[in-house]
Amino acid sequence: MSEKVLRALMQLFAILTKQDGGVEENEVRYVRSFLKQQLGETDTNEYFDLFAEVAELNKSSEKDSPKLTSVLDSVKILGICKKINKTLNQSQKIVVLVRLFELLASDMKISPQRMAIITTVSDVFKIDKEDFSSIKSFVLSEKEIYQNDHILSINSSDKIKIKNFIHVEKLDKEILILRISEVNLYFIKYTGDEDLFLNGLGLHKNNIYLFAKGSAVRLPKGKPVYYSDVTAHFLKDLSPEKISFEVKNLQYKFKNGSIGIRNINFSASQGNLIGIMGASGTGKTTLLNVLSGIEKPSEGTISINSLDLHLDKDQLRGTIGYIPQDDLLIEELTIYENLYYNAKLCFKSLKPEELNLKVEDTLQNLGLFDKKDLKVGSPFNKTISGGQRKRLNIALELIREPSILFVDEPTSGLSSRDSEHVMDLLRELTLKGKLIFVVIHQPSSEIYKMFDKIIILDQGGYMVYFGNPIEAVMYFKRLDAQINSDIGECAKCGNVNAEVIFNIIEAQV
Repeated sequence: MSEKVLRALMQLFAILTKQDGGVEENEVRYVRSFLKQQLGETDTNEYFDLFAEVAELNKSSEKDSPKLTSVLDSVKILGICKKINKTLNQSQKIVVLVRLFELLASDMKISPQRMAIITTVSDVFKIDKEDFSSIKSFVLSEKEIYQNDHILSINSSDKIKIKNFIHVEKLDKEILILRISEVNLYFIKYTGDEDLFLNGLGLHKNNIYLFAKGSAVRLPKGKPVYYSDVTAHFLKDLSPEKISFEVKNLQYKFKNGSIGIRNINFSASQGNLIGIMGASGTGKTTLLNVLSGIEKPSEGTISINSLDLHLDKDQLRGTIGYIPQDDLLIEELTIYENLYYNAKLCFKSLKPEELNLKVEDTLQNLGLFDKKDLKVGSPFNKTISGGQRKRLNIALELIREPSILFVDEPTSGLSSRDSEHVMDLLRELTLKGKLIFVVIHQPSSEIYKMFDKIIILDQGGYMVYFGNPIEAVMYFKRLDAQINSDIGECAKCGNVNAEVIFNIIEAQV
């Protein structure tokens, strides 16, 4: 969070809390706690002093009349919100609104005047009315919470009547999860007193945390609840077809007799983004080629919805798409022409008007429509950016509408921003029900957390881990007996250092 935004937020907090009789002790505690989360133990005084000044904590003289104060505050709120509007994206504005409601909930001093201030903030931020109502119900624990399509309850009771529900073993109270579909954000709140951990960090009663991509909640008993479990529950009705992908005892030998991959076993389903990681020479691309059917395994089976990938090829035709690391674009043609001629090869029976509609729709979905008349050019004589080339390569496969997609090094040679855009696109495709496997090399923390599951390979083609990405960090730290082995991400910034895994794997013991 930038300095400008934090200062603006302190002013909003102050204006909200000083309504209706002044600031309560619980509200002061919440502001201090919030600043510690953002800045750590130090460096909080400057921002708290700003809060205290605007909230008039130390003012002993008579206050202005309530009406005049209200008018002045309204003007201030509009000015602050307009400043924030220029700085934050919509996801960050949602987080600000959640924090304002959380401040309100810290003392449950809910008056029409305070609600009017929050409603003004929401209106200036252009937050959807339904999202506003869901956030209000979630944070303030209103009765309507159990009828809300955007709220999920995780508990062990059979008596709670709620629309969205995940049953777990022996949990004293429920965990609530809110989904903001417009920006695909999830928030989590635990209402009990047991020791629960989100990515290795404690969940405090009724505090609200961002449930980020790749997160996992460890329960006192039973299996953890993963981000992918939650997204799958919310999106279960949106997926038009069910996919089960099962790999059993997979092994692949090269022609010279050396083993590329050995004894690989796992299963996956639609809506998952699965990363394949490992040091150079561990067999990442080999595994991708075998899983996609390009290479035939020496031993073992790969089945899709109980059909063998190699024995039932005709029945599985069109199910799999493969995007290689090197692009297959014709540099003299435009973006539109590359995609149109590829579509013409795939759909010979479609009329030109139908093809055109299909191509334009795909370009719109991938954010390339505005650039469709630009020539592609070569990687050395660029007309379009590296990120746009990569998206066009994805489009060449997506236009066939495969259910399972295999992608080799999609971020190779791209800037960090372009890499995130490409991965965001792949993540978005999983939300529409696709199963995607991605070979990835040295991902940033943000990209690493996008994966629902990670396959980690070691030298000799051994699979040494398959599961949640943040849990992977904790798993390898425990193997190495590190003192902070129960913490998967940084408590202050939320970053995950995936390099820790490979440092441990490659250590000479």
